[in-house]
Amino acid sequence: MTNIVNFPKKEKREKPLPKQRVFYIGFRYVGPFLCQDVQNIYLKRNGLKNKVRTWSLITYGKYDENDHKECSIELDSCVENDLPNLLNEFEVADEVTFDELREMGWKGYIDSSAKIIEISKKNKQSSFNQYESSLCEEE
Repeated sequence: MTNIVNFPKKEKREKPLPKQRVFYIGFRYVGPFLCQDVQNIYLKRNGLKNKVRTWSLITYGKYDENDHKECSIELDSCVENDLPNLLNEFEVADEVTFDELREMGWKGYIDSSAKIIEISKKNKQSSFNQYESSLCEEE
């Protein structure tokens, strides 16, 4: 006689957050026209406060011309769901994808609302025939 033992199913763990907290996103030009400077933009994952994670865009630079050390300068910060809007605001949204943000530890909501326009063959043919008939009249 055989004994069958049922083991509980192993729950899948969430992928842990990477230990790295600061990620290079890209660069942008700042300053007046023809005197622009390149500013490297980094994304920093901040801690949780009241179960809400915040993110910051930072750059490294000197506070004064006399400083010999570069410090991190926070440009702006936001809550997790507003991160794509913040990246758009600083014109670096094209530098990173949603999958890359997920790998950095972003767990925000993707707002993918868009107006869907259906194009059917019937509409194409009727509009094409309209132009075709007008071409025949001109000849």
